[in-house]
Amino acid sequence: MTIVVVDDELAVVKMCEKVLGAQGHTVHGFTTTREALAHLADGAAAADLLVVDYLMPELNGFEFIQEAWSLRPTLRVVMITAHGTRELLGEASQAGIHGMVLKPFTPSDSSSSRRRGRSGPRCASS
Repeated sequence: MTIVVVDDELAVVKMCEKVLGAQGHTVHGFTTTREALAHLADGAAAADLLVVDYLMPELNGFEFIQEAWSLRPTLRVVMITAHGTRELLGEASQAGIHGMVLKPFTPSDSSSSRRRGRSGPRCASS
């Protein structure tokens, strides 16, 4: 599976690259939405799953996801956030996001979010 990780925190991107890469996935990590969208716009670049932060400086996660889906309509999405309110979880579910992981998270959490992103539409609740 090829996974694109987008988070403005380099440490989060690096942890996801390390953990998911160790599980045999190809991981492309980005700290800006601009770079990630350029990657997704490249028709030759593979992408099966998008792991994206909710709160970023350039675009929020929902804005970014809409742009990503305009480029790759079948891309599955897992959102990560430190702001997991009921309202946000409901908005994510309505938007068609396949999973939600709350920060801080552990390497095993990132692995289970990948499985949710692969297995079908589901949004975590709290």
